[in-house]
Amino acid sequence: MPTNRTARRSSHPMTTKTEGRMTMADDTSTPYALADPEKLLQPSVLFIEDDPRIGAITSEILGEHYRVDWVTTGAEGRSRLFGMTYDAAIVDRRLPDADGLELVREARGSGITTPVLMLTALGSVDNIVEGLDYGANDYLTKPFHFEELEARLRALLRGYRAEQKSYDIGDWRLLPQSGMIESPDMRRVALTRAECTLLTTLCSSPQHVFSRAELLRLVFSESDTEGTIDTYVSYIRQKTTRHIIDTVRGHGYIIGEPRD
Repeated sequence: MPTNRTARRSSHPMTTKTEGRMTMADDTSTPYALADPEKLLQPSVLFIEDDPRIGAITSEILGEHYRVDWVTTGAEGRSRLFGMTYDAAIVDRRLPDADGLELVREARGSGITTPVLMLTALGSVDNIVEGLDYGANDYLTKPFHFEELEARLRALLRGYRAEQKSYDIGDWRLLPQSGMIESPDMRRVALTRAECTLLTTLCSSPQHVFSRAELLRLVFSESDTEGTIDTYVSYIRQKTTRHIIDTVRGHGYIIGEPRD
């Protein structure tokens, strides 16, 4: 499909989709997890766009270089943005059930720093300024050229990665903002938001032994059980190495220093 086409809002009726609930513990929630493991090495993009024509064409084109998660409503977008980790998000301003700007502002208020490109037909200077002030990193008006969309997305990811903080865990490297951890042989492993937050918390105080109660309060919820911590520690060890997190019997967990 040629990429020099411009995208316009379609007048076709919106197609319906069955909503599937994503949980942070579900590592197979991405369609690439089992079907195409190599795809996990590509940057992930959340695409929130209700127009079926624009959504389908854009997802297909971006899908050559990115893992695109396309949803059509603000509710689905919020669930993904708040429950999963993405390298970037493309958000339509006018959604059937929400204002994309409000979604971005809510995300920023909750500490979510995923870079956001606003996509909208509202192209006045006031609209652009409003979008940037609400927390968007860039703003692209419809109709747009796919070459420009891809160029802006690349620039967004370059700037974001330059600002990323990383943690060395022995021979492994945690990249919290992208939700990835690099193995000693430079293989990247995708983490769920909960797994990434748990590892980041342990890395923030490498000499501290965190009790399960502390980790419940800092990462999960005090209403959860302490067994939740053990479950997620097991998930992380299965994805990486057993010594990524050390158990201090009778006390809790401390970040490890695995040397493979």
